Amino acid sequence: MHALPAQFIQRIQSQFPEEADALLASLELPAKTSIHIHPEKGKCLDLAGIEVPWFSRGKILDERPSFTLDPLFHAGCYYPQESSSMFLYHVLEQLYGSNKNITLLDLCAAPGGKSILISSFLEDKGRLISNEIIRTRNSILRENLTKWGASNTVVTCNDPEDFTPLTHYFDGIIVDAPCSGEGMFRKDNASRNEWSMDNIKLCEARQRRIIEHVSPTIKPGGYLIYSTCTFAPQENEEQMAQLLASGVFEEICIAASADWQLRRLKHGVQFLPHQVPGEGFYMAVLRKIDSSSSTFGTKQKPVFTNATNKEQEGIKALVDVKKLHHIKTARNEFYASAFSAEELNQLVNHLYLTLPGIELGEFIKDDFSPAHALAMSQLEMPSVPKVEVELTKALQYLRGEALPLQGDKGKALITFQNMPLGWVKMLGNRANNSYPKEWRIRMR
Repeated sequence: MHALPAQFIQRIQSQFPEEADALLASLELPAKTSIHIHPEKGKCLDLAGIEVPWFSRGKILDERPSFTLDPLFHAGCYYPQESSSMFLYHVLEQLYGSNKNITLLDLCAAPGGKSILISSFLEDKGRLISNEIIRTRNSILRENLTKWGASNTVVTCNDPEDFTPLTHYFDGIIVDAPCSGEGMFRKDNASRNEWSMDNIKLCEARQRRIIEHVSPTIKPGGYLIYSTCTFAPQENEEQMAQLLASGVFEEICIAASADWQLRRLKHGVQFLPHQVPGEGFYMAVLRKIDSSSSTFGTKQKPVFTNATNKEQEGIKALVDVKKLHHIKTARNEFYASAFSAEELNQLVNHLYLTLPGIELGEFIKDDFSPAHALAMSQLEMPSVPKVEVELTKALQYLRGEALPLQGDKGKALITFQNMPLGWVKMLGNRANNSYPKEWRIRMR
């Protein structure tokens, strides 16, 4: 681990004069491993650890397992997530309570931890647009949301400026802003190497640009939830002070138990790693009080259509999509989406959608061929045969290897501890592996 930057040490000593030594010492300690447990899939887990104070489905593990070699990780039973960032769930509960019939935007979403958390909070009542502009990270975001089985989420790949025309569309926006990363110094050696005062200024300007572009999209009375993983005031409370001075927002005090030992700042709360069981983190909440008019354009040529009655019947023979819409793309791919075809067509007038919902599959002639995302979803498929395997065969499957399995010919779900891992095509005495090539594990 590289040494902490000298200028950073000097600023921390000035910023936190009474506890600088304790804070700096904590950044040299090993980072803790924590996970977000799936509310349904995660019931089979047995990993030793303690509960995250502000999130009952968060667990700080006694030791770090090999996630790559755990089939339950690939089945979406849990997601490794930094414990401080799980505070978002508590904030969502404070702001919205049981009123979950809302539409939220996670603007800087990759790799997906906060989107998974938001999706879980919304259950099947609300909707989420999860955005990541960097394409390689966007694919990771889609993978993680697919494994989690998020049914209320679409994924976009856009610059913040692209959202500006969606005036008053969102009930709330979560901006986990790109930052100087000071709070992650004990987890990420690269962030130490990249740190500089010039980089803080660059991040500060980037954060302000992001906020300026997405602020018009928040409904009057809606919320901006802003967070970073840095201690720098320029990237945290000073950003909030500028927003409040504009007169467009008012601040919301975030409720927190005194036992959690969060630091209250003039604007927002700070997580300091020598006081909390997690990394450095900052969060503030503002409510929009502006009431200017709303606009939302439409697209003339539809990209998405509703599945025909015949197609819907073919899909229903395999899966119950419940309250979701049957959506069809121009490439004859079928999705179950929380957004209607009409609304998706409005969105694509401004946004590049990389995942409009749960991919169900496609028709090959008259037969419906299911997608991997359908296997990962929580949608009911009572007629689908399941083949339970033990650990060795589960890892063989995740590596993309053919499996010597007995069973009736046709599509079947491979399960490990009753948790679906994906599809195989049973051929009598063996099975062809349908696990996505780009997700296959290589570790032995």
